[in-house]
Amino acid sequence: MCVDFTDLNTVCPKDSYMLPNIDTMVDRVSGCSLLSFMDAYSVYNKRRMHPEDKEKTTFMGIKSNLCYKVMPFGLKNAGATYQRMMDKILQSMLKRNVEAYVDDMVVTLTSNEGHAKDLQELFDTINKYQLKLNPEKCAFRVKTGKFVCFMLIERGIEANPEKCAAIINMRSLSSMKEVQQLTGRIVAKVVKSGDKGRPCFQCL
Repeated sequence: MCVDFTDLNTVCPKDSYMLPNIDTMVDRVSGCSLLSFMDAYSVYNKRRMHPEDKEKTTFMGIKSNLCYKVMPFGLKNAGATYQRMMDKILQSMLKRNVEAYVDDMVVTLTSNEGHAKDLQELFDTINKYQLKLNPEKCAFRVKTGKFVCFMLIERGIEANPEKCAAIINMRSLSSMKEVQQLTGRIVAKVVKSGDKGRPCFQCL
């Protein structure tokens, strides 16, 4: 079910809590010989709404008006709120043997020894706060995996095949209009696109 919180988000003050810097997190993870990737299950619904704010999430049901007891998807500050919660829960582990970005977690290790102990520490911690993991999105003791849309490997990061598929599978351009459309997308989406788009502009 989806509720449109556009009006609520418009008047709701912005939570300025900062999300972790992805580049810094990836740098800390790179070089690890073993990684375990985990994804939390129904993450937002684990955070209870403040009693005074429940009525602000009210929506119309078939026979009555209803509201959320837990944080629903679609709220402007949901990501920042959840990140704050995870930072508090994993405070003793973050930057030591765990990295967490909202609902994505990775346990890091530079050697084979102690990885099971680090995993047990994480499991005990999240179990204490009644968080659940999605087994379909978990991978344990691997050398490579996806974390916040990056493919992490022992040497650092590599291109994510899922993100590259659209370019790899793109057919060759056959008209000036198609080249113009591609250059327009490059300018709109790619930072510092001048050099990257030069061949296309020269083709025009």
